[in-house]
Amino acid sequence: MAPTDFFSGLRKGVKSRLPQELKTFETSRGHSRLLKLHYGHSELHFEAWHHTGDGRLEIGLHFEGSADANQRAFDYFRERMVEVKARLPHAELEPWDRGWKRLYETLLAPQLDEFVMAGAVERMDAYITTLQPMVAAFLERR
Repeated sequence: MAPTDFFSGLRKGVKSRLPQELKTFETSRGHSRLLKLHYGHSELHFEAWHHTGDGRLEIGLHFEGSADANQRAFDYFRERMVEVKARLPHAELEPWDRGWKRLYETLLAPQLDEFVMAGAVERMDAYITTLQPMVAAFLERR
């Protein structure tokens, strides 16, 4: 499956599965092998990214704002990892590139196909429904 078809299908699949109050996300595409979804704060976005070299698809929440804002988000979610892991048992929270942080997991994806898409839709839905209420609470505290 072509990456553009995969990520378009992923966006549509996630939107159809989310509860009504979470269907109004905005999207952006950085390049052909990723999809970003957010709720008005693009620096805190949900991302699906195909790591072709590793044959993995990353699903997660990325903190890509200023270094200080990223650290505050990291600290906020670190305090809630027991709650996060109860719903997302494979989620990992870690510092990442350029001062960014991420809360994510990866799925086996040597190629993009319908099987990978089904898993990605399910995981993206789980990440958004679990973490977006926490993101909203975090943003209210800022």
